[in-house]
Amino acid sequence: MHKAEAFELLTADKTTISATLHTHAEKSPHLIIIGPATGAPQYYYHGFAKYASQYKDFDVLTFDYRGIGKSLKGSVKDAKATMTDWGAQDLAAAIRWGDKRYDKICLIGHSVAGQIFPKAPNNDRILAAYFVGSQTAYYGKWRGLWLLYVLIFWYVLIPITTALYNYLPGWTMGGKIAVPKPAAKEWRRWGIHPEGVLQGDPQMAKRFANVKIPLHFVSIQDDKLLAPGRATQALMHYYKNAVTSFQFIKPKDLKLSKIGHFGFFKKEFRKQLWPMPIFFFSQYINKLDE
Repeated sequence: MHKAEAFELLTADKTTISATLHTHAEKSPHLIIIGPATGAPQYYYHGFAKYASQYKDFDVLTFDYRGIGKSLKGSVKDAKATMTDWGAQDLAAAIRWGDKRYDKICLIGHSVAGQIFPKAPNNDRILAAYFVGSQTAYYGKWRGLWLLYVLIFWYVLIPITTALYNYLPGWTMGGKIAVPKPAAKEWRRWGIHPEGVLQGDPQMAKRFANVKIPLHFVSIQDDKLLAPGRATQALMHYYKNAVTSFQFIKPKDLKLSKIGHFGFFKKEFRKQLWPMPIFFFSQYINKLDE
């Protein structure tokens, strides 16, 4: 029987963030942490978390970044959260919590999670990571009309809406969850810099280079607006010393009409897509020849 236990994580800078532990029957020896996309609340991933926790090997932890979902304290207009905080503090707190309680920890990261993962100082506690729709934010990796929208987003929508509302409205990203202004402004800096999240900083490049675990990157054919394959591969190459693999999924190959940036975690695709990260993680927690 599936059980979802809500609780709060305390970060190193004494901020509390909302989290939920998904289990099935008895406690499992290993943990999967789900790192959300920008503006995606943890409940969006609860269907997948329930599914993954049915496997005897895994419990699953979901959480909200500060300033998002149930981790938002007060008004989003007053939230001081940055994307760096999401990685260096919030994701790090989730890893630290899991490291105290589980034998091995894996990470499935959606979109921005692939950019902020190296910012967590304890990312070496992750055994393997699976990134869906993760990409460099730099607009130079987009083409055609998709490039035009991205340019409008970085140079028009973010500056104007954050000035008017003091936050980034969810509708600018096709959703409903607002993003704190500092996070949006930092995101924009990554979007207009040729090196994206690296920002030309040797120390940040070193953080990416220090990641040496297996990383699997999934690119979806019809995710051309938010994470085209070119942008996903660019991010993958930031991880110079990791054991990387790349998968390009065409909806028609799975007899699907569309998937998009957020489709991977939708329940209607659970049979076609959800087993993939489970199989990927299983090869690292089990000795396959025994």
